Amino acid sequence: MAVIDMVSVVARTRALANRYLVQQMGERGLEGLVTSHGDVLLQLFAEDGLSMRELAARVHRDPSTVTTLVKKLADAGYVRTERGVLDRRSVVVFLTERGRLLERDFQEISHRLLEVQRKGIDDARMEAAREVLLQMQQNFAAALGVGSEERGGEQEAR
Repeated sequence: MAVIDMVSVVARTRALANRYLVQQMGERGLEGLVTSHGDVLLQLFAEDGLSMRELAARVHRDPSTVTTLVKKLADAGYVRTERGVLDRRSVVVFLTERGRLLERDFQEISHRLLEVQRKGIDDARMEAAREVLLQMQQNFAAALGVGSEERGGEQEAR
């Protein structure tokens, strides 16, 4: 049997995973955050004080999208921004105390997401699926003439 609906399966899986993440955030009183905010916060938990440019590269988003995400996080009191010391044109993003308090919630949410994702799937099948998806990503990137690290849609961030 030929598998012709892989892109649809991936899209539906991503949509369900995003709904699950939003549900998990809501259960912890984190309404108003979208999964893209989580991408930014996870990078700052790992290394606080990243420039907007570095943050955009790490979350594979356009800098203007990251600016929008960071502004919403700043408005909510989770991050603050400062001008760069060496380059006044750059903007550096830091977690606030309120933002640091989210780390435990996000670790728990990530752990639960991985549990749900892997349920009933052994390591070998998970690795095989990952390899197939990475190859598909490379195929589409080559067809578009872009790097495979670029992201497609960023609608959820806006």
